[in-house]
Amino acid sequence: MAQRDNRSGVVGKLPLQLTSFVGRSHELTEIAELLTNSDCRMLTLYGPGGMGKTRLALQAGVKVQAHFRNGVCFVPLQSVQSIDFLVPAVADVLELPLSGQKAAAAQLLDYLQDQEMLLILDNFEQLLVSPEEATGLLAEILQTAPGVTLLITSQEVLNVQEEWLYPVQGMTFPTFPPTLPQERALADWQEYSAIQLFAERARRVRRDFSLTEELAGVVRICQLVEGAPLALELAAAWTKTLSCETIAGEIERNLNFLTTNLRNIPERQRSMRVVFERAWQLLSPSEQDVFKRLSVFRGSFHREMAERIAGASLPALSALVDKSLLRTGSDNCYQNHELLRQYAAEQLIQSPEDVAWIYDLHCTYYTDFLHEQLTDILGGQQVEAMTRIEAELENIRAAWQWAVELNKIEAIQNAAQVLVMFYQFQSRFAEGVNVFEKAVARLDMAEPAGQQGLILAELLVELGWLYMRVGQLENAERVSERSRQIFLKLNVSPPSGMGLDPLVPLALLAVIRGDYNKAVELGEQARQANEARADKQNLAVSKYVLAGVALARGVYEAAYSYAQQAYAVASAANNRWFMAYCLNELGNAACALNELAAAKGYYEASYAIRKAFDDPEGMAVALNRLGKIALSQQNYPEAKTLYQQSLAIYLKINDKGGLATSLTGLGSVARPTGEHDAARRYFQEALQIAADMAYTPLILSILVGVGDLLLHLGRQKRGVELLALACHHPASDRETKDRACRLLGQRQAEIPADVLAVATQNGKSADLANWVTRVQVELAMPVEFELSKKEAAAVGSTAAASLHPVNAALVEPLTLRELEVLQLIAEGKTNQQMAEALVISVGTAKWYTSQIYGKLNVSSRTQAVARARELALLA
Repeated sequence: MAQRDNRSGVVGKLPLQLTSFVGRSHELTEIAELLTNSDCRMLTLYGPGGMGKTRLALQAGVKVQAHFRNGVCFVPLQSVQSIDFLVPAVADVLELPLSGQKAAAAQLLDYLQDQEMLLILDNFEQLLVSPEEATGLLAEILQTAPGVTLLITSQEVLNVQEEWLYPVQGMTFPTFPPTLPQERALADWQEYSAIQLFAERARRVRRDFSLTEELAGVVRICQLVEGAPLALELAAAWTKTLSCETIAGEIERNLNFLTTNLRNIPERQRSMRVVFERAWQLLSPSEQDVFKRLSVFRGSFHREMAERIAGASLPALSALVDKSLLRTGSDNCYQNHELLRQYAAEQLIQSPEDVAWIYDLHCTYYTDFLHEQLTDILGGQQVEAMTRIEAELENIRAAWQWAVELNKIEAIQNAAQVLVMFYQFQSRFAEGVNVFEKAVARLDMAEPAGQQGLILAELLVELGWLYMRVGQLENAERVSERSRQIFLKLNVSPPSGMGLDPLVPLALLAVIRGDYNKAVELGEQARQANEARADKQNLAVSKYVLAGVALARGVYEAAYSYAQQAYAVASAANNRWFMAYCLNELGNAACALNELAAAKGYYEASYAIRKAFDDPEGMAVALNRLGKIALSQQNYPEAKTLYQQSLAIYLKINDKGGLATSLTGLGSVARPTGEHDAARRYFQEALQIAADMAYTPLILSILVGVGDLLLHLGRQKRGVELLALACHHPASDRETKDRACRLLGQRQAEIPADVLAVATQNGKSADLANWVTRVQVELAMPVEFELSKKEAAAVGSTAAASLHPVNAALVEPLTLRELEVLQLIAEGKTNQQMAEALVISVGTAKWYTSQIYGKLNVSSRTQAVARARELALLA
């Protein structure tokens, strides 16, 4: 009950709030400015239930109460079910006794006419069942009591002339996923008020709640509920028993999850379902029909789509906007809050006869929409097409999912080519893999034949390109080869389009494996077939791949010619996205021909195109190439900056091959600038990624960098071995071979002839896989790696020998780490126990043991210990 303060003239007090108010500083400032503006006498805070309108109104009242001589009065109306009880509800708060012959409304107006106050009328929407009566009283108050300002909270706008509107939406939340901690400080995340509120409420029920540990789940929860304060508080209450990732999953699956069992929470706020059911009951039957059908849309949608698919007229849409069940955007689109959409979808399911035809209409509309973008996305207006697709992406995802689940072949065919190109344009590789894997699995449930077989073959080759982007080369080869076999079995040619001929990715994969003869064979088959079919799009990609093959084989003029031909086809079609690829290949050929100025121009032109597309992967490729030129010109600061920029992009889009290339570039910059440990770490990471991908030419290129580093650290034998390996390995591309041989030639005079001869022979005959494992282990040991520079064979000493003089008598001394392993062997430790003691893998422990056996010329642990004691290598 309100209380009268005779000293100050305040006629009522605001209810005490038992929880802290979080965020909303911008909204409070704006609302306060409006409430203290003499022109604004009636302000409505409107929005869906659960958005915190009541709490925001109360806080605004606190902020402006000094402006009103008689203070602020709060009138809760949630229990007022009829307009007949509005006047008594206000009078009760004002402690105004209603008596005598005079009408109650007149008595209230008489009282208010001398007051200067802010009157907060909370939850007004239920009184709008009789809108004329409800708003009529408000108009009379404004006319009779010039010192009274009305602040109203409502899910529905009042639609009267005197009304000023202030929409209340969710609290601020990030619309992107959390990145690595080192990329974004925790304080940056805490700037979002939704995250602040969730964390504050979570700590009330779980004292040890850590936002750092739970950040990914918290961000996902904030996104799912779109910053709705009530939903955040309900979700935070679950942190006492569940992780935030689990809570997010439950919210996605079931709206009923957002509920509380706290006894002192008002019934209307005990769950989001109660909030939404209250709003649902305020709709007319026709409004309910439209609202539930609109649940088919995800994200935003235009009026034309709503009318065509859901039968929603403009008046119906306007009514739902007024009731805060839809919101409008600056682009004349409508949007539905995701939790409201979930609730409406549940209502739609109650009418099964509506579900199928509405979802079918939605699916057809958006897959047809994608098909309409095909001409533009292949050339002409690619950026514009991409922008149009991105604006409709949420609905496109939903339409594609429906088409896949119901095996709608025509819809899938209409959408597939444009969708995969969009994913590539935007570097959305992981999403693309997930989407196309599911489609392939659905179509693969039957024997591939007829139209379904053709679509399956197309999806497989498109999935192959996406697999390559995320470094899953074996999967890429598997699905591309399967696509090829289906086309052969059906005796049909691949469809015309960008890279839809499976021979093209298979040729590129052969280049990645270092099988250049196979790459030429497949590339030429693709070129000839596509020329015969006059398939310009596939022909351009075929020639692009042949340019890469020629470059790897060292036929630089041919590489330049193929790249020019591919560029000409792409240019004629105005396919600027693919033109950027061709420009990179022209730059590569120009670099190989030592035409660095021309190469730089090509790379810069490629970067400009990709930047216009906002294509991160394409920008990163050009940055890597420009970094390579700067490195060759010994402009190390610029090279480092360019490689770091590309690395940052590759980390975000998870492009494995690009990531390894950037790391290799940084290692190559660190070596001549004397940052040897940094070079070691860069090469270590790059080699691990390239080895996981089985990207053989890249592995060999990295080993050249490692060999160069080893030579500068005094490890002549191992350095020569790695350079000789790269110089003579058949999978090395021409650039790698030339660089390895050049480095060998430059250092040949400083290396003793016997060391050079043995090391060169070892490198020539070495097994690449064994060398990769060995180098990975050595690169992972910074202490050993640094000490090894003292092992210069030329002067006959090692770090290990300095610790154990007899060790120098061995043909190849034991390293410091090998001596540690030997000691553990002597103590009887198992491989597992050694791995745990040294914090290495069991496989690495076994590898060290085999190295010790070889160096000591023994074949068992017992023999190794005996020989070590004989040489005084053990204490």
